[in-house]
Amino acid sequence: MLSRGWRVTGCDISASMLALARGKAGEGAELSVADMRELPFFGGFDLVWALDDAVNYLLDADELAQALSGMRRNLAPTGLLLFDVNTLLAYRTFFAETELIERGGRRLLWQGQAAPDMPPGSICEAHLSVDDASEPLATHRQRHFPEAEALEALDGAGLQCLDVFGITYDGIPRRPLDEAVHTKAIYIARAAG
Repeated sequence: MLSRGWRVTGCDISASMLALARGKAGEGAELSVADMRELPFFGGFDLVWALDDAVNYLLDADELAQALSGMRRNLAPTGLLLFDVNTLLAYRTFFAETELIERGGRRLLWQGQAAPDMPPGSICEAHLSVDDASEPLATHRQRHFPEAEALEALDGAGLQCLDVFGITYDGIPRRPLDEAVHTKAIYIARAAG
């Protein structure tokens, strides 16, 4: 976005992730530690986005509504909100599988804890380990947000959903969203009214 001349403001709950972002963006972006559930007002933006799993870490509908309300407060009058969530397919496959990657003498182990038939709205976990560590390096706890629940949260946050797309690993947005085919749902919204 910076290379295209956009003014960029970013936030993350993790100071260490922001340090990595600063390393890539330099002084070109304003970066702040912030929790999306209590998002401060940064300004009126033409585009607000939360992509690649950020929203998945919210664990209930109230947290989703809080995050979306904060995003709405940061939209310019004609601004757009774009966010994605994982679908049932993603949780029933990737979060239900074990994957071992070995490179350069190192081992990375992903251990999904979800069931291949987990019901909609479930919270799923996966553990990430490096080498032969007895404890996971990280535990990823995410929640599935069915389309109806995401649409209700948008409405409750004062946002109008403009469209919903599904994507697979090719990254091409397609309609209609099909949670048995697509790995992510992408929502595009604007302030209602």
